[in-house]
Amino acid sequence: MVPGQPTLDQLRLLPDQERVDWLCTAPEGQWLERKGPRIRGKALADVMIGLANAEGGLICIGIEGGRVEGVDRTGRLMNEWRQAAIDFSAPPVRHAFDLLACTSTRGEADHVVLIEVDASEQVHENSAGDTFLRVGDENRKLGPLEAQELHYDKGDSTFDARPLADIDRDELDARLIRRYLAAIRVEGTGQRALKARGLLADKSGELVPTVAGILVLGSEPQAHFPEAYVRLLRYRGTTRETGSRSNVTQDVRLTGPLPDQITAARRQLLRWLPTVTRLGDKGRFGRETHVPQPVWLEAVVNAVVHRSYAMSGDHIRVEVFDDRIDVESPGRLPGLVRLDNIRTTRFARNPRIARAMADLDFGRELGEGVNRMYLDLERVGLPDPVFVQAGASLRVTFLDDPVGARMQAVLPPGSDRFVEHLLRTGRVTTSQAITLLGVSRPTAIGYLRRLEEGGFVEAVRTSPNDPRGFWRPARRT
Repeated sequence: MVPGQPTLDQLRLLPDQERVDWLCTAPEGQWLERKGPRIRGKALADVMIGLANAEGGLICIGIEGGRVEGVDRTGRLMNEWRQAAIDFSAPPVRHAFDLLACTSTRGEADHVVLIEVDASEQVHENSAGDTFLRVGDENRKLGPLEAQELHYDKGDSTFDARPLADIDRDELDARLIRRYLAAIRVEGTGQRALKARGLLADKSGELVPTVAGILVLGSEPQAHFPEAYVRLLRYRGTTRETGSRSNVTQDVRLTGPLPDQITAARRQLLRWLPTVTRLGDKGRFGRETHVPQPVWLEAVVNAVVHRSYAMSGDHIRVEVFDDRIDVESPGRLPGLVRLDNIRTTRFARNPRIARAMADLDFGRELGEGVNRMYLDLERVGLPDPVFVQAGASLRVTFLDDPVGARMQAVLPPGSDRFVEHLLRTGRVTTSQAITLLGVSRPTAIGYLRRLEEGGFVEAVRTSPNDPRGFWRPARRT
């Protein structure tokens, strides 16, 4: 079975029956769509547009509902499919069109159509002016403002496709290339597969590494991108002190290609993070980190895969405090992803890096990772993750305190920023509570009093009207 989502070249390497089995059973997702043999050219173009505007992928025509229907009896529809990109997309979607031999469910020799769509540097729309974007297994029609945002963000999503000047293939690590080609089941040098994945590109008639190729497979990516590393910091206590009061106890910088950075980060964090015995999914008790490993590892993978590598002067930081984990990466949320839809919306700033890392089993292609964070934290009674956008970075915080989850149950939806601020700083004024909760002053005071009655916070003031008064977490014995 081919892992990830293969290219046409990879599918051709499989025996006929194994190829058909994969096409029938592989789950539809970010890079694969199946269509029946009666699809019209205009509808096909919309799917091609969605893939091109996202990360590219494969469209298989002739397999529907797990049955191999074939396409040999479709007549003129074949011409519609071949011309769909020219007739119904602007600019025309770049793609490869191929017929693969198969045996239909009826037991007859037949063919299926495979269309390989490239991730595009431009935004495509159909003949009616509609713009589509592939999000997980859906082809989502964008509104005018979303389409405009996509135009703006396409500039970022092309950075990892750029061929690098004065670099040749010798700067790629042969060990990593062999591991990658084995993961996608390609034998030999694999130049065509690496080019299809956007890790190599033509430059002056020669194949040279792209930004994605150097970062994923390069022997020393930091020679070209000095800030492309992960820094792990361990603090004593719950605050970040500086100067003579500095409370950093360990500071580790992880360099090398991206897969190695993630592997090293996982090993180091497993040494630092406290553990607890929990009942696992398989009904057995075992030791795991207090903030579950799938949660913080997903955040590290997302930071490495989706950070802005076009931004110089900053790196990824993973900061471990006694009461929380902070993961911060350069670049704001990409594309159509916003704080209010982050659980359900996917857009890859670095589509070629994202796909190559998924091939190596770092992250999943369905875009459900963030939602899984929420579910895993809820399972162990910890608060929701807190996402904060700064001027040029994104930070996610995991509060290592079950009290935070109980506080959120008392507060209105969307109170995670308030809880994070209170537990991180140890205090909150009424004015800050109004801003963080997004409510009126009387409502904010009502919530604070409810937290006080529940034993979560206590007031620190000299009188009921003390202008310097504040609220702090209640002392626990």
